[in-house]
Amino acid sequence: MRFLSLILIVSIFAISTPFALATDSTFKVEGLVSNGKKSKEVPSTLTFLDNSFTVKSRKSGELSKEFNYADVKTADYSYSQKPLLSTGGAIATAILLGLVVIPFLFMKKKQHWLSIRTEKDYIVLKLDKENFRQIQNEFEIRKVTINTVEDPGKKKDK
Repeated sequence: MRFLSLILIVSIFAISTPFALATDSTFKVEGLVSNGKKSKEVPSTLTFLDNSFTVKSRKSGELSKEFNYADVKTADYSYSQKPLLSTGGAIATAILLGLVVIPFLFMKKKQHWLSIRTEKDYIVLKLDKENFRQIQNEFEIRKVTINTVEDPGKKKDK
């Protein structure tokens, strides 16, 4: 009975260990793809591998880009802020819901961007607010330095 219990415990440990040690290195992002003079956002997944990272379309599953970490020349992180509603939408909301809602109309939404360039290629990714720090850390772990680009018009706190 003890021998059977020991075999059962060892088997469970051997089966569950790879799953417990595995880390999820796949993140949802939006890849910017040139479409003539404009660009469009394509729902994608960013996957970190041992020596490279890939960006694949979530819809078709086809590989958009693959870069080796050693080939990355620059990686720049930035964020932009845009109003939650357009001017027309803000006015319509204020009229329909009254003056109580006006302070909420001035709230801004942050969009996080990561631009990665190699010698011959580049990719621009729009990151989610839930995973942008994790993605930055994944790159830093793999010895890819990310530069933070600040808005030159923004006042710095002293």
